Amino acid sequence: MPENHRLYIEHHQQLLDNLMMQLPNALDSVCTEEQKEQQLEQLQHVKQALADHLEESRYLGQQWLFAFIGNHPQLAPMVPRDLLWFFGGECLHFMSDDEISQYQRLEDILAEAEHNGRDMSWIEARRFVFN
Repeated sequence: MPENHRLYIEHHQQLLDNLMMQLPNALDSVCTEEQKEQQLEQLQHVKQALADHLEESRYLGQQWLFAFIGNHPQLAPMVPRDLLWFFGGECLHFMSDDEISQYQRLEDILAEAEHNGRDMSWIEARRFVFN
């Protein structure tokens, strides 16, 4: 796996880890203990699929995020926007047109850098677009 791709995946794994740490307290106020455990278990499954480089990890992430935000819209601000873009699909419905344009610009910058033989990471391109 190319270094930039590995760093890209690690960045999103870290975002999932951070979300996983914040969720238990947030879920206490909006669902039962059983529902909370189910949410956390499903998110852990997404994290593991991504760590194992399983093709279905994107689909699992889409499903989890779409259901999580749909069922708990008050907790949507906890979800990093990078994760919505990363998992894509139905998750993009939770992003504004401006956000989607910024992330598309980020992808274009990365593609141009690669085309020109420059080595640019997701984090570098993200800083350029969002800062």
